[in-house]
Amino acid sequence: MTLIELIVAIGIFGLVSFVIFGIFILATGYQRRIIAVKNVEDNLRFAMESMAREIRTGRDFTGGGSQLNFTNAIDSKVIYRLNGGAVEKSETSSYDDPNYLRVTGPETTIDYLTFVLMGQQPRVTIAMGATSKVGAQSSTLKVQTTVSSRLLKN
Repeated sequence: MTLIELIVAIGIFGLVSFVIFGIFILATGYQRRIIAVKNVEDNLRFAMESMAREIRTGRDFTGGGSQLNFTNAIDSKVIYRLNGGAVEKSETSSYDDPNYLRVTGPETTIDYLTFVLMGQQPRVTIAMGATSKVGAQSSTLKVQTTVSSRLLKN
């Protein structure tokens, strides 16, 4: 093997290695983006579904803006609110002694949470936006739903 053949072989090896490394870096970036999208979707879906399920069987709705108060099906006083980039829930026997627990995970930041109460037959519109960051990749998602109470008012 001559010196020229060795230089050509090293050059080809270096070029192939450079291409493979570039593909690996690109795939890692896509993976982080997918994880960020999954995080924000899972957190928003869980928070929205848990709030909607409880609102459907609730009554005596008050609040609005970033906080909603109501009585659930087992006569507990429930408060949902936005606090520090997270959706929090309190379920106690009275509104005077709230005990808040996070509904959304720490990997997702809730940018806004809005409750709008409407009508004689209670309807609650929930709008929420969130962002999740994984490394340098981030994903933002906005969702909205309207839920009506199953309990009919006379």
